[in-house]
Amino acid sequence: MRLILVATLLCLAFTSCTASISGPFIFWGTSGVTEVQPQALVDSSSVELSLTQLFSEAKAIVVFVRNATSRLEGTKYPLFQNLVKSGPWTYLPQRNLAAEPFGHNANIKVVSLSGLGEEDDDEILRAYKEALVDFGRGEVLGILASREEEAHFLAKRQAVAEGQQEEEEQAKKEKKETEGAEETEENFIYIAEGNKAVLSLNGPLELRLSNETLTLTEHTKQTTFDDQHGKGFGRLSITFMYGGEKCTLRFKFTLIRGSWTLRNVEVEYRDLKSVLVARGDEYTLPNAPLGFSYRCSAENVTFLNPVRNETLQSLLLSDFQVQPWLNGRQKYGEVYDCVGFVSAPILAGLLVVSLLLGILFIGISAMLSMHTPNRFESSRSKQYQSRTHSPAMFVQITYVALKPLALLTLAIELFLIHLLFVLIVLYVYVLWYY
Repeated sequence: MRLILVATLLCLAFTSCTASISGPFIFWGTSGVTEVQPQALVDSSSVELSLTQLFSEAKAIVVFVRNATSRLEGTKYPLFQNLVKSGPWTYLPQRNLAAEPFGHNANIKVVSLSGLGEEDDDEILRAYKEALVDFGRGEVLGILASREEEAHFLAKRQAVAEGQQEEEEQAKKEKKETEGAEETEENFIYIAEGNKAVLSLNGPLELRLSNETLTLTEHTKQTTFDDQHGKGFGRLSITFMYGGEKCTLRFKFTLIRGSWTLRNVEVEYRDLKSVLVARGDEYTLPNAPLGFSYRCSAENVTFLNPVRNETLQSLLLSDFQVQPWLNGRQKYGEVYDCVGFVSAPILAGLLVVSLLLGILFIGISAMLSMHTPNRFESSRSKQYQSRTHSPAMFVQITYVALKPLALLTLAIELFLIHLLFVLIVLYVYVLWYY
């Protein structure tokens, strides 16, 4: 009896686990997901076979369970959107699957999402990347599903969602009616409300599309900074007006170990939404300690779209200064500049030092080439030689004074002294200019 009771409990537990997810579903990660079709279009037996084959061929499966059945918005899940679009994927609108992954694969991980857009976006990307590290790219099947609910709860939620949708549409209409009353200005200094963050440029931003380039000059006065210091990020939102249409840029700053870094920018123009990633690494991206600003006039920062063949291509940021988390101050903090360590003054100084060392080496070599006499004569023989060989002695002394090596050394020293003077003047000029 005990064995029968235990077996019954295990069966109930297994049934509850396998029936704990519902649709709609998104599959991505492996090449076989494109062959799966919605259940309403094909026979149920063929769908079950294709799903079973898909689950068994994958080396690992990661199931992400949401607490909602509403539609995903790309602006709230930009990282997940880029992850799905980077490879094959498919969408199944049905509520239940003909075959569930439980029991068809030994490496299954279930991740419950909290329902908050930013946290869920980061959690999906983190968990899926961990699985890729363990099993390899193209071998991990990702599934986004919803938690199983009763029909009447689902109907209530859909009714609430429809009401919210109507309210949002009404708010959009009111917003469009008041668009003409929004104040705009044309300058290149963008200060968030409350002096929370600031971005200043010496020229307009350039947003490059696949068929044109937008020069963003006119912007609204409502520049905001979404301070999520506790979560380790912040977003500077700037709304531009181009041809009577809005273009919103949201620059995202990450905060790690007391330093901030400008990572990407979310672009929203017309019906286009995408996340452009800053090109570079941790040493070349705009970054500075908290409380410091970043200034760069020598190099441009380019934000590129990681997804190919998209309309939104890139954003160019040149000759700028930026500081998030300004905390109400009226001016920038101490500046971190993008100029590298090896600059023109440093190179000029190294050249001058090398020439000085060269002069010192030549002088020491000349001193070491001098030799003392190796023969000493008596006074009597010296007098005799002075009387009989005085012209020859004069010739010998003159010849020694006119050694070619000594003349060459003297000429090189004079040339280096003049060159040193010229380099010192050049060095002072470079220091004054820069």
